[in-house]
Amino acid sequence: MTDENIVKVNEAIAQYFEANTTIDWIPVKTIMPALVEAGVFVKDVKKGFPLRKVLRKLDKQSQLDKIPSVHAERRAENTYWYLVREGKTYTPKEEIPEISKKEQRKLAIKNSDENYLLDMCDELLDQKASRKHTFDTLVGNLHKRGKGRTKLPLDAYYKDLKLVIEFFQKEKNFEDLDEKEQARITQIKYYDELKKEAVLNKKFRYMKINYAQFECNENGKLIRNTENDTIVLKNILKDFLED
Repeated sequence: MTDENIVKVNEAIAQYFEANTTIDWIPVKTIMPALVEAGVFVKDVKKGFPLRKVLRKLDKQSQLDKIPSVHAERRAENTYWYLVREGKTYTPKEEIPEISKKEQRKLAIKNSDENYLLDMCDELLDQKASRKHTFDTLVGNLHKRGKGRTKLPLDAYYKDLKLVIEFFQKEKNFEDLDEKEQARITQIKYYDELKKEAVLNKKFRYMKINYAQFECNENGKLIRNTENDTIVLKNILKDFLED
């Protein structure tokens, strides 16, 4: 970035804080419209990426002081960029997670009620389920463009036992849902029937487990009373457990 554009960036930041006297710091994406208007950048991309790219370059060259208001919040994997009013200090409203969004999603899945119960099923059955298992013959409708179908995943498949387990929650009142939600529920029910039919055609046992069979909080999430949950699962899986 040219020195002329650096001047424009600093001017835009100063003007922003002059116009917004109650704000002490902002993420860099907030200033992008002003920088585009000033001709520093042609357009904004990915919510402030052009400016973040410049800041990373200045940081690498140890020249961040060219934009004095910049604050770099450095974390394990990423650096988060902010602009701070002169004389003020950046104070985050909430802690920035140390792990990436991808890792957060993986962790959420791992810690889900479904995986909690399947871990217990694995232990009781002394077998490890194939989770989100798919069969080549079990597929959904054609995609919108009329090409290709997505394989429909089953929550758990115990090959040696020829057992498939699916989990479900009590449905909301269909009439209380909007059109989009109703369409989604209708599709889920349709796919559930496809799954059941495909599993039974293979002469496998098809078992549906309702989360409501376990102790849940007001949001429908399992309380995770391991002792009680084990008793419930033993009763559900009694046909597959040794005496």
